[in-house]
Amino acid sequence: MVPSNLSIMIVDADRSQRLLLRRHLDTIDGIEIAAEQGNINECLQSADANPPDVLIVELDTSNNLDKTLEAVGSLKLTHPTIAVFVNSTSNTPELIMSAMRAGAQEFLRRPVELDKLRKALEKVRILTTHTKAKTATRGKVVSVFSKRGGLGVTTLAVNLGIALSEVSEQRTALIDLDLQLGDITSFLNLTPEYDILDACGDGEEVDEMQLQSCMTLHGSGVAVLAEPGNPDASAEVSGRQVTEILDHLRSMYGYVVVDASHSFSDSTYSAFEQSDNILIVTVSTVSSIRATKKSLELFRSLGYGPDKVQIVVNRVSKADGIRVNQIEKTLDYPVFWTIPNNYRAVVDAINSGIPLVNGKRPADVGKSVIRLAEALMNGNRGEVP
Repeated sequence: MVPSNLSIMIVDADRSQRLLLRRHLDTIDGIEIAAEQGNINECLQSADANPPDVLIVELDTSNNLDKTLEAVGSLKLTHPTIAVFVNSTSNTPELIMSAMRAGAQEFLRRPVELDKLRKALEKVRILTTHTKAKTATRGKVVSVFSKRGGLGVTTLAVNLGIALSEVSEQRTALIDLDLQLGDITSFLNLTPEYDILDACGDGEEVDEMQLQSCMTLHGSGVAVLAEPGNPDASAEVSGRQVTEILDHLRSMYGYVVVDASHSFSDSTYSAFEQSDNILIVTVSTVSSIRATKKSLELFRSLGYGPDKVQIVVNRVSKADGIRVNQIEKTLDYPVFWTIPNNYRAVVDAINSGIPLVNGKRPADVGKSVIRLAEALMNGNRGEVP
């Protein structure tokens, strides 16, 4: 919660819709309605005199749409800290993109649903808290990576993000940087309205407020920045933009967990550079260990050591032909953590969209990830059998 209430200005020609919004807002703590206006011109005069934290404005596609969008853009230029929510009976991609280009942070379908309004306002609270506390300690970035696919990187990233949120009691963000094959949203049973491409916008620089508006809140409280809906557009995200995204997120969240791509691309390198911890996921197979060894050689060339790069051996069981101590000997590098093999629990979690760490009695895999989160949070030594 922010120290003071969020002030809201409503601009809507339909009195019944203004009444609906007031009723919704009355059920949300920490909200005050600063003003109600029937048209955007009255809003501009009122906002100049007393800028609200949030402007909720109607987009009527049959009446003065261009003038409304122009007014929104003008208001954002003079008052860039105002969060603009637009709502409309139409939700075509063209209209949504026009609204975002004008400076809108949220696009809500009309009539506005309480749950979506509440989630949108919570995003503003996070950003407002950050803005009012610039001196706060910057959050930590943890990247989860493997050079080979199919080793459980996404499973670990998703569950680690939720575990860090729970054990640290800090706001946590989860970002999918596997820009072509990422699938975090499926693991969490989410259908995001926006993704990382929307957060990057049309320019090279990433706007902090637009980024926050593109985060999707999971039921656990973790904020998710989704992978691109169109894998072919993944090249549109530059390494510089990834650096800016992570820099913004770590100033708003206590922890940022990155599900990294399996390739050494510009965006992956940028994530590694920003990371406080890089968890290399491997398993007890010759091919996986060889891939891990190549990754370690690269990290050594970048000057990254055991204080930053930690090895996590996944799917460990007594039946493994290669033991953990043999992996350490082969890699000439310590293993930081081991996670037990429980195929059924992992598959059930993926199919249901319910993370392993959720529930009163998480499986052994979930318990191990929770202890890993505690170790990363407290700077403890790893857990190796």
